[in-house]
Order: sequence, then structure tokens, then C-alpha cells
Amino acid sequence: MNDNSLTLSAIAALLHTQRLGHCGHILSRTDSTNTQIKQRFCEQPEGFILLAEEQTSGRGRQGRTFVSPAGGLYLSLLLHPDLPFEKLSLLTPLAAVAVCQAVEQLCGLCPQIKWVNDVFLGNRKVCGILTESAFGQFAEKPDYSVVGIGVNLNLDRTAHPELAEIAGALADENILLPTRAQLAAAILNAFEPWYDQLLAGNGHELVQAYRSRLNCLHKPITVVSGDVTYPAICTGLTDEGNLIVTDEHGQQSVLCSGEIRIRLE
Repeated sequence: MNDNSLTLSAIAALLHTQRLGHCGHILSRTDSTNTQIKQRFCEQPEGFILLAEEQTSGRGRQGRTFVSPAGGLYLSLLLHPDLPFEKLSLLTPLAAVAVCQAVEQLCGLCPQIKWVNDVFLGNRKVCGILTESAFGQFAEKPDYSVVGIGVNLNLDRTAHPELAEIAGALADENILLPTRAQLAAAILNAFEPWYDQLLAGNGHELVQAYRSRLNCLHKPITVVSGDVTYPAICTGLTDEGNLIVTDEHGQQSVLCSGEIRIRLE
């Protein structure tokens, strides 16, 4: 597992999917693969993938940046999901579960998920996910959705000291690293069966798989909503992937992912 060259043919040779990953494009350097799909490739068929060797303006939730130096896996997947609006929120948990399964399979590690879109090894983030959807006027279902996945295989903390305490990489675990092609294919292979279930109207097993990997369940957290923060205990997860929390006054509430995030204590 030492040839880390990234080609579409290397990915395709490892795919077991029917639709995902069989056509795509690789950029040597770009601002953001999600941005480029929306600007240039949104008319491509479902399953189109766009990858980049390096991103200069990788994006996360709520306008945050995702540092994307050369050597990581930066992949955006184009979907045309026949899903109602309330089910689209499950695409991010689906991607998180797929990443976890791929890392488990290839590396023998047990990653966990920080609600809603980060994959952790120990107390460090190794993967971020950003899902975006575009709707026509009065449309109840999206014209397309883009699922962006960024995984750190290596991380030079001297080059990015601001990330030294929070970001991790697969290489931190002293394992034989998979190639980026192997990791991309494993993610897509794990993604498609869950996606097919979701399209068929069955998201229960997906939510169960997501819930089982959450690193915040039954633990103290800080909820951040705009300028408001408050302590709470994470007590559960709804069938839509929303977090159930109980604050210090015993008041229970359900958190939707839009403008809310949590910090682990």
C-alpha cells in the first residue's frame, strides 16, 4: 500500500458499485471540489466524482475552512437524490458512516463521529464532510446534492501549528496507510448500499449505524448556537439524525444541524 498516486482507473479497479465513482475528474489544485462541481459539473450523471490533489479554499460547515494540503483525500460526490427535503439531512451521516467503515476495513481502526459531520480518531479530527444541495424555485426535491469528503492521511503539524491540537491523520496511528485510490473506492463501496436503502425509504439501519459511532452520546457537551452557548448532556438521536440534549435545568430539546454545533467536554 505504498503507491499513493491518484487516478480514476486505480479507483475504478477497486469499485463494487453500480453507479458511484465510475466517471469523474481529478484536478491537481483547486479552490474546493464542492465549489467546482457546482460551477462546472452539476449536469453530470449521478455518481460523478471530482477529486483534487490539493485544495486552496477547502470549506466546512458554517463558513469554516478545511485545510487541504497535498497528500490528503479530497473527494466530492455528485448525487441526484429522489429524496424529500427532510431526508436530505441524512446524506451527511451516511457519508460519515461510509468513511468510518472504509477506515475500519482498510486500517483496522475504530473511528467515531462527532455530530454531525466530523470523523475522529481518539480526540483528533481526521475527516470533515460538507453536503450541499441546490433547489429550483418551488422544488420539493433537489436538482442535485454534493457530498464533499476530506480525509487527512498525513498532517505536517509544523506547517499548520494552528491545527496541532485538534487535527489528526491516519498516519498518526502507525499503520500501513492505504493509498488514496483504495480509500476513495472503499468509501464509495460503503456509501452506495446505504444510499440505496435511503432512496428506498429505509433509513432506520443507517441511523442506527450512525448512532453507534457517535462520540458524544451520554456525555457532557457545550451547545453553540450563534452567540449563545450552554452546557448539556447528549441523550439521544432522532430518526432524522438530529441530536437530543438535556440542559442543566432538565429541559430536553432537539438540535438540528443547520446553525448549531457542539463542543465535547
